[in-house]
Amino acid sequence: MPFSVEVKNLRKLFGKYEAVAGISFTINEGEVFGLLGPNGAGKTTTIRMITTLLPPTSGEIKIEGINVIKNGGYIRNLIGYVPQALSADSTLTGYENLLIVAKLLRLPKKEREERINHILDILNLSEAANRIVKEYSGGMVRKLEIGQALIHKSSELYCRTFKRIFIK
Repeated sequence: MPFSVEVKNLRKLFGKYEAVAGISFTINEGEVFGLLGPNGAGKTTTIRMITTLLPPTSGEIKIEGINVIKNGGYIRNLIGYVPQALSADSTLTGYENLLIVAKLLRLPKKEREERINHILDILNLSEAANRIVKEYSGGMVRKLEIGQALIHKSSELYCRTFKRIFIK
């Protein structure tokens, strides 16, 4: 089975502090993978390096065989990221939040509408699409953010933290 993500000897230093100490792992296509450890173990730092938000001190990261460090811009178009802190705009509707992301990704108008409606449907948010996000429950906001991460049909999705995702 071809791998989707390969990390080899990944290391990150902040001054003399070693936040990530030469970890290696492979995530195969279709697998769900989690990083476990206590506070300060380097989980968030590792995710930030994989998602191109932070350059590693050393090591190698490949997504679908493509070097993340050398091809960050291309990789960012392949992946979606759901941060730990809530990031949806609470003053907009769910639909508007998805629309902004679709426009930032320069999706063609027809494709935008199809993807937004599909995501709203699979995340059971269609009925709430035109409600202001500040009226959503916490779980609904998290599902909306997952939808934002998936709007470009990413092959990979990185969630900083989540409890459960229900997709029909």
